[in-house]
Amino acid sequence: MRRIIILIVFMLTRWIVPTNAQPQCTVTHYDETNGMAQWFVTQIVQDKKGMIWFATWNGLNRFDGYTLECFKTRVGDGIDLPSNRIQDAVLTDDDNLLCKIEEHIFLFNTKTCKFSKVQPEEERKQLLMFQRRITHPSVPHSDIFECQDKYGVRWAIGRDGHIAYKQNGQWITYPTSIGQYRYLHYGLTDHQGNVWFRSENSVHKLTFSQKSFNMLPQDKPMHVRAFCIDNAKRYWVTTRDDASIRLFDKDNHLLGYLGRDGRLHPSYTSFGSPIYHVMQDTHGTFWLASKPDGLYRLREHNGSFNISHFSLNSNDLYNIAEDQYGRLWVGTFEGGINCIEQPQAEQPVIRNKSNGLSYPQDAAPRVRQIHITENGVLLAATNSGLLVADVSKKDARQVRFKLHSRHAQEAESLSNNALMYVLEDSKHRIFICTETGGIDQIASSNLLAKDLSFSHFNTATGFASDLTQSAIEADGAILIVSSNQLISWNPDNKQTAVFDANYWKHSFRYSEAIPAKLPDGHIIFGLQDGALVVDSKSLRKSTFVPPIALTALSIHNGSPDLAVDGLNTLLLKRPEDRDITIHFAALDYADGGSINYAYQLGDDASWHEIGKEHSATFLNLSPGTYQLKIRSTNSDGVWANNVRTLTIIVEPTFWETRWAQLLYTLILITAVWGVLRTRRYIIRLKRRQQELHEAYLALLNAGSETRDDHQEPMPRQVMKPEDEAFMQRAVAFIESHLSDADINIGDMAEATATSRSGLNRKMKSLLGVTPLDFIREARMRKACAMLKKGLLVKDVAYACGFTDVVYFRKCFKAETGMTPSEYRDENYGR
Repeated sequence: MRRIIILIVFMLTRWIVPTNAQPQCTVTHYDETNGMAQWFVTQIVQDKKGMIWFATWNGLNRFDGYTLECFKTRVGDGIDLPSNRIQDAVLTDDDNLLCKIEEHIFLFNTKTCKFSKVQPEEERKQLLMFQRRITHPSVPHSDIFECQDKYGVRWAIGRDGHIAYKQNGQWITYPTSIGQYRYLHYGLTDHQGNVWFRSENSVHKLTFSQKSFNMLPQDKPMHVRAFCIDNAKRYWVTTRDDASIRLFDKDNHLLGYLGRDGRLHPSYTSFGSPIYHVMQDTHGTFWLASKPDGLYRLREHNGSFNISHFSLNSNDLYNIAEDQYGRLWVGTFEGGINCIEQPQAEQPVIRNKSNGLSYPQDAAPRVRQIHITENGVLLAATNSGLLVADVSKKDARQVRFKLHSRHAQEAESLSNNALMYVLEDSKHRIFICTETGGIDQIASSNLLAKDLSFSHFNTATGFASDLTQSAIEADGAILIVSSNQLISWNPDNKQTAVFDANYWKHSFRYSEAIPAKLPDGHIIFGLQDGALVVDSKSLRKSTFVPPIALTALSIHNGSPDLAVDGLNTLLLKRPEDRDITIHFAALDYADGGSINYAYQLGDDASWHEIGKEHSATFLNLSPGTYQLKIRSTNSDGVWANNVRTLTIIVEPTFWETRWAQLLYTLILITAVWGVLRTRRYIIRLKRRQQELHEAYLALLNAGSETRDDHQEPMPRQVMKPEDEAFMQRAVAFIESHLSDADINIGDMAEATATSRSGLNRKMKSLLGVTPLDFIREARMRKACAMLKKGLLVKDVAYACGFTDVVYFRKCFKAETGMTPSEYRDENYGR
């Protein structure tokens, strides 16, 4: 008999939807596998900044939520510790640690991460303090430790590791325990309310939370497609895959499964048609939209339902809405909107675009949802845009439809044509959920205007997601259903909060079912594999602000410096020190793996979000002063006001200073001045050479018979006496041997009293040409002068030192561009 009663109780409780928030306790263990230096922990301390320290038999361990760093004595560090066995530790008023080691007291500076010996008088005082802690501990070593979490729930933890919580005056054993450990001792309650214990071989953290959701009980995972709260405060739940309909009473008890026979069955029964929408009209009649089996009408009588079936122009139905005349407007997936007139009649009149309804023939055939305002304006979410009509007219055939769609060139048009849901809030604002364009709000005051304007809220404007399936108003905000998250959005202040897998500690995939508010005030959401029941008042993100701690600094790939948390200014003097990596941590011990980080380098720079990465590397920093700012979310993903600032000063080398820049400028100016001066000298030198060149050629051309022996050969040029004597000898030699075809450089060098190379160098420096070039030019000048007098070409050639007349003609044409005959004919007599 007892077993039967237990079974009945089990069956009854199995189908009660648990809607109260459930206390939760998560136990996390830390030992050598997590990086702890030693399994035997003697004390747990949290400093004022939030860092947690473990005193072990192998030094001090610092824990930032990610990494356990060990601090102890090393060979050559100058610290005279008797051993690394820390027997106890206590926090001082100035946020350092006093450590008891082998009956001696050492001070550990949490900023420099160094041990130091205390004065003998202070040591004796502290030893007495440690002795009193052992004799009269602040937390009794009783068999049970009790505490209260931030939700007001009392917890009890036994020394054997069992956990219980108090509910309705009764202690309830929690299914999770710390484990079977001897010598389980309380360590501390940290700043977030997490409770830490130490046992004989590890450390245990207890994190308390509340399960803010419950799952609707069902036999197996099924795609939930529709909800309906009826006039009797029952709620209907339909599933797509197994075509079932369940009814629950207002106290969340399962009433049964609705069968095709119209009766409620206590055990699983399939209705036989997947129901996509359930609504109850003003007459109390139920209407079920099925896909693909059309429309069902259910009239309740004596606990059962009389069922009628109707076919429309498309039997893939999605949604039903009732207007002020009691007409039903049905959205289909291929036939557009159907209107059912006199729906209570035995055979209602069904109008659509094929039989009297003025519905656009080729527009919006696929309708997902219909909303009718209290003023009689129909708004339909379709796959082609927003369909609007005035259904306040008595004759449905007079209703005219207007389709508003997206226009790429119009910023105030719809963001997306594929619409999912239309919501009118308590302030009569109209919001539209789009498939991939976020939320659109109708900005026009007249819903029947020819053109409607829309305001857009999507990821481009900072909204949490572009995928919006449906929505419901709750507690002054709108809960928007996305594909894998709920978004709480306040249209007034535009604040959002995202409730995703990180918040639930569970991953959900939401269906297109329109959420509904249950009779007890909870909200139910459809899932791909069930239904989620949520207390909207409990949807609150944590307001905890975790402090940011600097945990390590590496310069130029060197060994990390762990004593950097007290650092406010970082000075980099050497050029090789300009590659740095900074490690940091938000001290949130509830769930550090869910924290996201961002940093900003320089006040004018934008925030760089780096996800869960808690380090930043900067390479080849330029000289200057930088403000590095770091911030984070808390474990609920809420960005906290916890900016940690580090000033980084990169000192320039001399060659990067203003003095060096001035020096570079002076060098550049000097170089430019030198180039210009050299260029000017070269130009002047070439001009002088050209003048001397022309002058001596003219002198040779004039002939010795016309030259005054007392006249200066070069009156306009200033030459050194030795250069002038050299040129006189050279000109005299050329003048006397110009007609000599066998003239050579050796004879000329001998005549000028120089060597062959000296002759060549001297002529180049004074005239800018070689001796042979000068002789060739002198011969051409003499040839031109003789041809102007009309002499024969042959005579001119021989007189100018050419033995071959043909060769003379070739050389002359190459020099003047004309043959000797042409030159003579053109210039004779001039």
